Amino acid sequence: MKSHTLMPIHHHLLLLVYLILLLSVIAIQTLAAYACIEVEREALLTFKAGISDGIRHSLSSWDEGEDCCRWRGVVCDNTTTRNILELNLRNPYQDSDNWTDYALSGEINPSLLALNHLTRLDLSNNNFSSINIPEFIASFNNLTHLNLSYSNFGGKIPHQLGNLSKLRSLDLSWSYFIGTIPPQLGNLSSLRYLSLNWAFNDTSTPNADNLEWVSQLASLKYLNLGGTNITNVVNWLHIINRLQSIRVLLLSSSSLPSIPNSLSYVNFTGLTTLDLSNNWSLNTTLLSWLWNLTNLSYLNLENFGFYGKIPDDLAKLTSLTYLNLGENNLESPLPRSIGQLCNLRSIDLSYLGIDGDIQELVGMLGCTWNNIEEIILSGNNLQGNLSNWLQQMTNLKHVDLSSNSLVGSVPLGIGNLQNLNDLDLSFNSLCGVISEAHFANLRKLNGLRLSSNSLIISVSRNWIPPFQLITLALGSCRVGPQFPAWLKWQRQIDEVDLYNTSITSTLPHWLWSSSVYSLDLSYNNITRRLPAYLKSTNIVLLDLKFNNLEGPLPPLPGGLIFLDLSSNSISGPLPEFLPTSRLYYLSLSNNLISGSIPSSICELANDMWALDLSRNNLSGEFLQCWQQCSGLKIMDFSNDNITEEIPPSVGSLTSLQILDLSNNNFYGELSSELQHCKNLFLLDLSNNIFSGKIPIWIGEKLPNLKYLQLRSNMFDGNIPPQLAQLAALQVLDLLYNKLSGSIPCSFGNFTGMMISSVWKDNKDFTGMDGIKFIYMDSLFLVMQGKESKYSEILYLVKTIDLSRNNLSGVIPEEIGALWQLGNLNLAGNHLVGIIPEKMGNMLSLESLDLSSNKLSGAIPQSISKLTFLDHLNLSYNNLSGRIPSGSQLDTLNDPSIYIGNAYLCGPPTSKNCPGDTAAHNRTSNYANGSETSMWWLYLGMGIGFVVGFWGVYAVLLFHGTWMNAYFRMIDNFFDNVYVTVAVSMNRLINKYG
Repeated sequence: MKSHTLMPIHHHLLLLVYLILLLSVIAIQTLAAYACIEVEREALLTFKAGISDGIRHSLSSWDEGEDCCRWRGVVCDNTTTRNILELNLRNPYQDSDNWTDYALSGEINPSLLALNHLTRLDLSNNNFSSINIPEFIASFNNLTHLNLSYSNFGGKIPHQLGNLSKLRSLDLSWSYFIGTIPPQLGNLSSLRYLSLNWAFNDTSTPNADNLEWVSQLASLKYLNLGGTNITNVVNWLHIINRLQSIRVLLLSSSSLPSIPNSLSYVNFTGLTTLDLSNNWSLNTTLLSWLWNLTNLSYLNLENFGFYGKIPDDLAKLTSLTYLNLGENNLESPLPRSIGQLCNLRSIDLSYLGIDGDIQELVGMLGCTWNNIEEIILSGNNLQGNLSNWLQQMTNLKHVDLSSNSLVGSVPLGIGNLQNLNDLDLSFNSLCGVISEAHFANLRKLNGLRLSSNSLIISVSRNWIPPFQLITLALGSCRVGPQFPAWLKWQRQIDEVDLYNTSITSTLPHWLWSSSVYSLDLSYNNITRRLPAYLKSTNIVLLDLKFNNLEGPLPPLPGGLIFLDLSSNSISGPLPEFLPTSRLYYLSLSNNLISGSIPSSICELANDMWALDLSRNNLSGEFLQCWQQCSGLKIMDFSNDNITEEIPPSVGSLTSLQILDLSNNNFYGELSSELQHCKNLFLLDLSNNIFSGKIPIWIGEKLPNLKYLQLRSNMFDGNIPPQLAQLAALQVLDLLYNKLSGSIPCSFGNFTGMMISSVWKDNKDFTGMDGIKFIYMDSLFLVMQGKESKYSEILYLVKTIDLSRNNLSGVIPEEIGALWQLGNLNLAGNHLVGIIPEKMGNMLSLESLDLSSNKLSGAIPQSISKLTFLDHLNLSYNNLSGRIPSGSQLDTLNDPSIYIGNAYLCGPPTSKNCPGDTAAHNRTSNYANGSETSMWWLYLGMGIGFVVGFWGVYAVLLFHGTWMNAYFRMIDNFFDNVYVTVAVSMNRLINKYG
């Protein structure tokens, strides 16, 4: 029995093993059938061999032993063909600081042509270092989507892309292309999405010869030509008007050449999004055809050059959810019809010059009042306060009311705006206390800007905020004396701006381990040293100028971009371990730093924008290695103790705009290599020991020079007339040198001294990280007899100072053409001849010093036309004649102005002019009551009596009727007098007895 029972069991086991083996074979065959195609896998591996996938090895999953359909970014057909359909190699970390760690770079191998079923290719957000787009991409006949944006492709856009007949989406934005848009793109009849947003490296020249090819894209729904120069395409709007299917049109910063105010018909009425912003030069009224686009939900006309009133027709755009009219010249008041835009969620009316009460303006929003989520009214002149309206707009997410004239306190009710994530009330006149109650329910707040108000931030040291800020700006509010402890709880904060906030404490150690990368604590009274572990922090921007920091400079963070520690008490030598990778701006001026300049300064390399080590005690060699810093724009070593010649390597600084080496001991002749610094804007070499002649190349090779200061050196020889080629020159200061010869007549050609200045000279620069730096030029100038620093208003200063030299010859009359010149100082020379009459044409002149020369002749009367003249010195010359009077000259009544001119006469001096003596003496004698004057007085009275008496008597003598009447009148008069006197005397006698 036992043997019979074992046989079936054994049979079943064999059957089970057979089934398992069969299933395994089937599984293996199935897996083999669904693996990617070998040819395509080999093509991908060949492609990978030519690619660097960053330090994070983003293609690490591409392993030879695995199914390529499972590799990152590879999408295969789910059917048995297993062809690769999509290659999505987009770098997902574009917005990250370390995006390059994941970026692909290198060459794109044509092995990819083996992927002949490819429908989507996405290589966006990588870094291909301006290589050309491979022409073989045009051979992917099945391609429907091509995205090469943000990947730094360069060269020309290949016209072969027009062969991709099935292409529906093409994105080439944010590239470095040259040339123009190929018209062959018009062959892409299936195209629905086209973006060339900022696709060209140079937008100062036209990027399109015409756009007629666009009208062939009948299926196009999305067109983005933002940042593309189409200034040659005059008929661009008529071309766009043929696109009946267009829904999104983005032409921001496109250098539009013109724009018709009206159209005979509007074909693209299905448009939902229109962006024409930043085409500021068009200067037109609002466009009448806009009001036909009733499907618009997004309208951006910021900085377009519009002027005039906003018409009531705006109310026709009832679908609008976003409206931006900011930075135009539109007139107040706004139309009340704006209140009929009931779908509006975001409105930007910034920098329109709107005035009036802010509550009335916001009240015009009508049905939008409770729905508005974003309101931007910055840069206007709105008055009033925030009470009774702001806290009622409960859906607000973003509020920007900065740079207005708002007053009063911030209402407590603002704490009820539970959706608020960004609040900007900076640059107003708000006052009062900000307490914890203001933030009670602001859990979504991530941006808070209250700078430049008179607010007091008063919260307890133990307060834990309900929000997590990303940006905090409280500059010029009262926050101190302690550093705000509640910032310890802000785990996501990036930017902290607490300049001039009355903080007097030391900085807490936890600050340096926080997430803050931008920290501005300037203009406080922060003490002690910077921590030694500063190097290990995440700080990118650090501004601690005007504090009381002391001690040596510690090692700095490797990722530092901006460092300003000026006006502290930092001492010791500069360390050799300055960060060398990303530093754009370094200012350590006005400290106690000593020793030599470390060679690591030169290793800061091309990316550095500004280097300011002025007002220290640096000495020793001036580095010879400046050829490594060709990107440097600002160099300031003024007020140090450097004894050196300017090295030739400074000529390698071809981007240099400001060079200030003043107040040192530089010597020798100016290196001719400086002429290669063609972008120089300000050159200050004053108060050194430079010698030799002023080089001719300054005028010939430095065309952008606006400020030239060479005073207090040992330059000799003639002033080169070629300096007059500096058309932009506003400041020419050659005071205290040994210059000789005459003043060049060509100095009347300084165009910069003939036109008024409008724009400030502040240099701004945006780094690769998007952080904007601003540097304000400054000069110390001698005007009106005293030296002053000019910074904020330097762009308005126009001066020529050639004083204290050995100049001879005459003052050229051509100089009178400089009618915007504010200061002219030629004192202390050997000038001869007359003061030119044409000086009266210099109507902006505020200070004129011609003293201590050998000028002769009369002072021209035309000087009295100088209505702004506030300082005048003509002393110690050989001038003669009457001093002119009238207008502004009458207020300059100081005799010392004219002292040392023996032949000048008239007020304000005490010397009489010829012909003034008799009249002057008569007046003086009458005033003193002398005998002579009294004798003449009596004689005149006697003669007058005789003439008057005989004038009356002779008439009466020869006219009897008149004589009788006259004497009867006299008798009656004396009778009346007698009676009156007699009665009065009788009353006095009776009264006093």
